[in-house]
Amino acid sequence: MKTNEIRQAFLDFFESKQHTIVRSDTLVPAGDSSLLFTGAGMNQFKDEFYGRGNQSLKRAVTCQKCLRTGDIEQVGRTASHHTFFEMLGNFSFGDYFKEEAICWAWEFMSDKMKLPPEKMVVSIYEEDTEAERIWGDVVGFPEEKIYKYGEDENFWPANVRSEGPDGPCGPCSEIFYDKGPQAGCGSASCDPSCDCDRYVEVWNLVFQEYDRKEGGKLDPLPMQNIDTGMGLERMARVMQDVPTNFDIDVFKPLINKISELVGCDYSPDSDKAPLIRRIADHARSVFFCIADGVIPSNEERGYVVRRVLRRAVRDGFQLGLERPFITELIDPVLSVFADTYPELEEGRKHIETVVRQEEKSFQQTVQRGSAILSEHIANLKRQKSAVLRGKEVFDLYQTYGFPVEMTESILHEHNMSADVQGFLSELEKHQKRSKDSSGFNRDVFAQGPVSQLSEHYEKTEFTGYRTLESEGNVIGIIDNGELVENAEEGRTVQLVLDRTPAYGESGGQKGDKAVIRSSEQQRWEFEVDDVFREKGFFLHEGKVKKGSVNKGDRVVCIVDKQRRKATARNHTATHLLHCALREVLGEHASQSGSSVGPERLRFDFTNPTQLSAEQRETVENIVNERILADSAVADSYMSRSEAQEVGAMALFGEKYGDVVRVISVGDVSRELCGGTHCERTGEIGLFKIIAESSVAGGVRRIEAVTGLNSLQLLRERENLIGELCSSLGTQKEKLPSRVDELQRRIREVRNDLQKARESAMKQMASGGGLIEESEDIQGVRAVFKVMDGGHKSLRSAADVLRKDNGNMVCLLAACGDDGKVALVAAVSDDLVKSGLSAREIAVSAAKVLGGGGGGRDDLAQAGGSDASRIEEAFEAAREEIKQSL
Repeated sequence: MKTNEIRQAFLDFFESKQHTIVRSDTLVPAGDSSLLFTGAGMNQFKDEFYGRGNQSLKRAVTCQKCLRTGDIEQVGRTASHHTFFEMLGNFSFGDYFKEEAICWAWEFMSDKMKLPPEKMVVSIYEEDTEAERIWGDVVGFPEEKIYKYGEDENFWPANVRSEGPDGPCGPCSEIFYDKGPQAGCGSASCDPSCDCDRYVEVWNLVFQEYDRKEGGKLDPLPMQNIDTGMGLERMARVMQDVPTNFDIDVFKPLINKISELVGCDYSPDSDKAPLIRRIADHARSVFFCIADGVIPSNEERGYVVRRVLRRAVRDGFQLGLERPFITELIDPVLSVFADTYPELEEGRKHIETVVRQEEKSFQQTVQRGSAILSEHIANLKRQKSAVLRGKEVFDLYQTYGFPVEMTESILHEHNMSADVQGFLSELEKHQKRSKDSSGFNRDVFAQGPVSQLSEHYEKTEFTGYRTLESEGNVIGIIDNGELVENAEEGRTVQLVLDRTPAYGESGGQKGDKAVIRSSEQQRWEFEVDDVFREKGFFLHEGKVKKGSVNKGDRVVCIVDKQRRKATARNHTATHLLHCALREVLGEHASQSGSSVGPERLRFDFTNPTQLSAEQRETVENIVNERILADSAVADSYMSRSEAQEVGAMALFGEKYGDVVRVISVGDVSRELCGGTHCERTGEIGLFKIIAESSVAGGVRRIEAVTGLNSLQLLRERENLIGELCSSLGTQKEKLPSRVDELQRRIREVRNDLQKARESAMKQMASGGGLIEESEDIQGVRAVFKVMDGGHKSLRSAADVLRKDNGNMVCLLAACGDDGKVALVAAVSDDLVKSGLSAREIAVSAAKVLGGGGGGRDDLAQAGGSDASRIEEAFEAAREEIKQSL
């Protein structure tokens, strides 16, 4: 049975059991800061598990996209580990419980999947007598095939009874497929808890029935829930009777393509197999992450994606693929996933652009890493050592993407080795930090003030699309993260209203400013500085300016009109900008992020290169022409399928409901958007781009202003030009030629000054002035001197010294105005033949200054950034000379 058929069979089966099929959430959990990525099917149902959220949803079934990196080192090495995977799950929110969950699981496995009962075993929590009774008496499962384990194996979260955290938890029952003794470790005691490959865990049924209290006490939950998870890849492995998850049908096209690129036939037991499998897993993960809006970067989610992508690239290096190749793996992924996950096909060009640029950037990083490793090797030789410390090996691995095997291979060429145990120790520390800070948070049911509000109130109703003033009630006051009953004058708090016209920050648009007053004779006044959203509630953050606010007060909220209008101008302008970029650059120029406020707009889009001056001007002209057209801006609500039919663009990574809001700007732009906009494009005023830059591989950023801010920009530039003309004594139209003339004169003066410095230094060197300042190091004359000038001047003086004098070594330094230090070392020819090296002297000194360098044995240059340590650098050079002699 194919993977797609298993997925559909699971959804259809539970739909027949009155479950609602819920679409997969994105890999980025919406409105959940406790998780970097969606790591389980139950993540999107946190509110439902607490009896909040969609009250009509009692039974759900999903196939959820998941990403976990806690066991990333195992990917490719084992039969089952992945970073990205699909998790099938059925859920009950206070509806059915253990008997239905167990019986339906058995029905699906035996009747729908038609797996032989004798090939299956199950495990239960050792104290769960009810699960044991259901499996034995109701299902009729043999007692000898029911294994009992403790809380480390069959309780969720693992070890929660003894270690915490507090909150909902419960025992679980796991279903395993037994591949037979021939697939196992051969031990007579082998059972499902064994780490060998005999037993494949395919389904975990969690019975959420307890609320853990402080001290490990388990109180029964008032609402018992079911949370199950079946690894789709593992189930496909069982159904297709293949040795590993990487041999199933959805991986075959990917594995075959990688093998083709490498130039070998794939064999699961070959030395290359783990690398090929890891590339396949990581490439798939990267494509899905980028399709869900996560761009490789050095922060949080983006950093995870960058590391995963770079691991795949460096594995390719080890297989001989030293050119960019990851984009060539998109087709095999799309061939099996595009129908199920259309966002992959929709974002194809975006994915290709981002990955291509990231690979190119990483190749440069690898080159820098090679230089670092060369420095380590040189240091080891000077120190007469042959082992590179584990810390340095890990730094090459973590920062520059060097696999340990590559580092070991290069060291071996120099008769050196790596401290692998030290590396493993550093890696273990890093993995612990990663598990603690990212991936899957065990305490997924953490409650805050907004969660408490959701138990009693509906989400905030937003009225701000049609009005800037409306009445409502204070349903919550949050002070330092706690719900309180009132707030006195002077307190900074967050007010939660049941209705508000104030826009809460979302979709890149900043929140409104506003004033909230009591409706009853203006007894109090609250100044809103910003508005945020959490779980559908609007949090108005600000300060009580007058009186005392009480929960339940009737209020009127009045939005800052000028700020809202300025923000609307910028937001509508981003839609026109998006459209213009696609016209000028091509359809690959898709939005990958934005920030819209009253002062300016920021728009991130996919494009491999910087815009030319001509392209930038063309984009500006298109936007301004459409502003002058004064087209109507309209919003409408429709199903997502209808929105796609009319060509409305969606933002990568955003999760949309069944009904979406579409913003239409004349007949040139349609986008899914929940923000506030102008009524006509003419309200935007002048649109002016003020900056364009790179924010990530293949992602560019445009910053622009509109309306009165454009006028302010023009005035500032006009004033600046006036000041320059006054300072330079010229007229506006002659300003460019006046600047050219001054630059020419400055170049002439600099050249004359440089020549004078070089002449003075050569005279000092040849006249014996420097030699007279030399010191004796084991019979060698050594000059250490801080001088004026730069590398060129220092090099001239050092060259004269080494050519005119024998038995001489020098290290000359100069400090620049920017605090950086220039170094030049020289060694006379007779001392070079004796083994003394100017390059080693320069590098040893530069290291003290936080820099580096290189060159020849007779003449070398270096630099550093810490001018305060020049004397220490000279001392390091003296030690290098002594050791070499």
